[in-house]
Amino acid sequence: MARRKKDAIWIRKFIAYEEAKGYPDNLGTLGGFFRDGMRWKDYLEISGYNAEGCRCLEALRSYIVKHRIRRGGDWHQHSKKGVPLFSDGSVACYSYRAWGDLMAAIWSEHDNSDYCYMDFYMDCLLKEAGDVGKSSKPEPPRP
Repeated sequence: MARRKKDAIWIRKFIAYEEAKGYPDNLGTLGGFFRDGMRWKDYLEISGYNAEGCRCLEALRSYIVKHRIRRGGDWHQHSKKGVPLFSDGSVACYSYRAWGDLMAAIWSEHDNSDYCYMDFYMDCLLKEAGDVGKSSKPEPPRP
């Protein structure tokens, strides 16, 4: 098994939104800016995260793609396992719009398709955002 770098950031697990209130939030922002034609690099530039935030975002993006998580902001806020808890003890709690921005940025890049934040605003809107029904719940990370 490959060893993680000492300063690497990874997803420990996903927890409930209410539980996440006890952790520092390095990523949650207001959302609603991601439009058709934008990609991951646009998300990083416009959102204005510092280097640490970008490292967390890259870890989150990798996890979401690996586990094929295509879920809406309502799932993120109301699921028992909708909020990522990072290895540094921080979380990422988003509004529905901000979660939609994140998901649109990730899947626009991955699918080379145009999505906007509204495609991922709520689960009921996912029909326009690719393989609905094949979305997975976050799996526990492997040590």
